[in-house]
Order: sequence, then C-alpha cells, then structure tokens
Amino acid sequence: MIALLEEVTLTSLLDPMKQDPTYIKNQCLGFLMKKAFQCIVGHADDALQSFELTYAQFMVLDQLHISGPTSLLNLAKDLDLDPGALTRSIDRLELKGLIKRVRTEQDKRMSQIELTAKSQGLIKTIPSLLAEVMNQHLQGFERDDYERLIHALNQLIKNSHDLKHPAKQPAEVGESLTRQLKLTRQADYSL
Repeated sequence: MIALLEEVTLTSLLDPMKQDPTYIKNQCLGFLMKKAFQCIVGHADDALQSFELTYAQFMVLDQLHISGPTSLLNLAKDLDLDPGALTRSIDRLELKGLIKRVRTEQDKRMSQIELTAKSQGLIKTIPSLLAEVMNQHLQGFERDDYERLIHALNQLIKNSHDLKHPAKQPAEVGESLTRQLKLTRQADYSL
C-alpha cells in the first residue's frame, strides 16, 4: 500500500498537470491554497488590529472605494459573499462610522452603501500596510517565482469561471445570433 501511495505521488509530481488522486494533505492544491490564504489573512488581521478592523471589513471598504456607492446586493456580488453575511459586516462598519446607508431618491425602500469621510483616510493608509504583510509572506520568492504564481492563480480562476460558465458551442452562438437578428428585425418593423 505504501509503495503504491509513493508511486502515485511520484507520478503526480512528474506530471504537474494532474492532482494526485489520493488525498495527501500537504500535497493537495486546494488545502495548500486555503492554508496559505488563512495564514496571510491571519497576519493581515493582526496588522489591522490598531485600526479596529479585520481584513474582511477592509475588503468591504476597498470595494466601496473602487465601485463607489452601491447596493448591498451589488456589493455582495462584487465581493463574492453571501448578502446575509455581508449585512453583519456592514452593520459593524456602520457602527464604527466608516460607512453609511443612504436612501435612494428613486425608491426610498432601497439604500446605497457608501464610505464616510472617516474611512477615506484608512483607504489611503492601509494598502501599504497590507502590502508589507504580503511581502513578508513572499520572502524567499524570486521575481520569476512570483510571476509564475500570479499566472498560475489567474489560470485557476479562469478555469473555474469557464467551468461555471461554459462557452457556447459555435452552433449555439449561431442560433443565438439568428434569434437576436430576428428579434431586431421584428423590432424594426414594429416602429
């Protein structure tokens, strides 16, 4: 059994395009990515303690800085978070005076979430602190290692997106374009 396990492991190491079918924790890509992320976030949380923020809370502020005022649902989508979990984070940030909910003029039942003046200073200060945390984790990496890691992670993200949203087959694209053309012609005639 051990010889077979070693053989499978060596085979998977020789073919880097395949994940070892046996579960060996310290060689499982998913486990290693999660563990690396947890380590980095843990150190980021420690670095943000003096601001009374967590990394997750700062990500909300950062996304609002990028997108501008937005709805809770759009913010949850942008951050790839559950709206319920995000609501709790929004509540905490609002209590700290870092964001505010503003009712929209079009529909008073709806609100936009936006940054406050108090959070603007944090948005300028914290990224350099987080860059230092990341740089500490990248010690021992050569520039080429870093670029390969970035490329590999972006490829994993692209593959995941492609699995979730498969590209249409050429026949499907043609049918879709034909339907759109027919609808456009129908719309032109109805004018």
